[in-house]
Amino acid sequence: MAGAMLFVAGATAQTPNDFGLRTNQTPGLAVALLPGESVGHEQVIRELIRSGTNEFMFVVPEGLRTQAPSEDMIVLTSRDMSCYLSIRSAGPAPATPGLKEALRERIASEYPQVSNLEEFTTTVADREGTGLQLRQELPGVGTRLIRMIWVPFKAGVLEFTLNVDANRASTGQGAFDMMLLTFRSNERGKIEVVIRSDKT
Repeated sequence: MAGAMLFVAGATAQTPNDFGLRTNQTPGLAVALLPGESVGHEQVIRELIRSGTNEFMFVVPEGLRTQAPSEDMIVLTSRDMSCYLSIRSAGPAPATPGLKEALRERIASEYPQVSNLEEFTTTVADREGTGLQLRQELPGVGTRLIRMIWVPFKAGVLEFTLNVDANRASTGQGAFDMMLLTFRSNERGKIEVVIRSDKT
C-alpha cells in the first residue's frame, strides 16, 4: 500500500442529556490509513484522525479493517464480523464531574436489557477515562460482551467501544487494548510516532 488512503465525512455530534440538549456542529472527520514499519511478516498500519485542528492516531489491530466514517463515528470490524471497535465523538466535555452518570444514561438508552454491569477507569493518551462493561443477550445471536469508555479531551469526549461475541472476548479485548494503548493526541504538541520492532 503506497501512500495513505483518505476518507472524509461530515460529522454531527449528538450530545447526551448531561451535556446539554443542543446539537453541536463539528468539523468533518478525515481518516487516513498510514502504512508503517514491518514487524515480522506484518506491516504496521496507523490510523490518523483529523477533526479541525485536532489530531489523533492509533495502531490498527491486526485482523481488523476500517470502514469509511459515518457521521461522527469510525468503526473497525473483524473479517468474520464477530467483533467491532468504534470511536465516536460524544460531544463537549461536561463542565462539572458528570461523566460517569452521562455514560450510564447512554448505556441505558442504547442497551436496555443488559446484565453484569461493571464500572472501571482507564487511561488513554494520558487522559483518565471512565468505562462500563456489560453483557447483552441477543436472540439468535448469543451473548455479546460490550465495553464502553468515555475519555475527555480538549476537543470533547471521545467514546471508545468494544462489541464482541462473548466466545471471542479475549481476542476482542486484545484488539481493544492495542487501540487504547497506542492512541495518541496532539493536545500537547505534535504526535510522536513510536516505531515498533520485533523486540518490542
